[in-house]
Amino acid sequence: MSKSKTGNKDQVVVRHLTRSDIDTILELDKKIGKGKSSITYRDLISMDPGGLLDFSFIAEVNGKAVGFMLARIQYVYIPFTEVCLIHGVGVDPQYHGHHIGSRLINELLSHCQAEDIPAVRALVDQDNDTLRKFIESLGFQRSKIINYDRMFEN
Repeated sequence: MSKSKTGNKDQVVVRHLTRSDIDTILELDKKIGKGKSSITYRDLISMDPGGLLDFSFIAEVNGKAVGFMLARIQYVYIPFTEVCLIHGVGVDPQYHGHHIGSRLINELLSHCQAEDIPAVRALVDQDNDTLRKFIESLGFQRSKIINYDRMFEN
């Protein structure tokens, strides 16, 4: 972390995402995407930030958003299994290498454990070695469930 005016290290605060954070997340996502957003207002509203099944977090330094993680409780597979599904993690490029993403995921893991959620699942593109290694470094292992998609042409 960078030094503050007082000479102390800036403190990272990780807290639950709320509905009032939507615009902040959209701005941060646009910065991460170099002008292009991968998340829409509709996406965030549908996640019901702060709702009962929402397990999303935001990281702030000196009151400024520097990272976010979108996660939600889902019931998947048969028999239905309760999992917390990580939809995405984003960190301001100026804060890469400051372990913001790790802090967000570790906060989620602690929260899930406290809430007796039996599993946390992260979906990773099989060709994204950087993300795969990051997730594995945090103790995630490849699942036995294989995902199949059927795409439709627009």
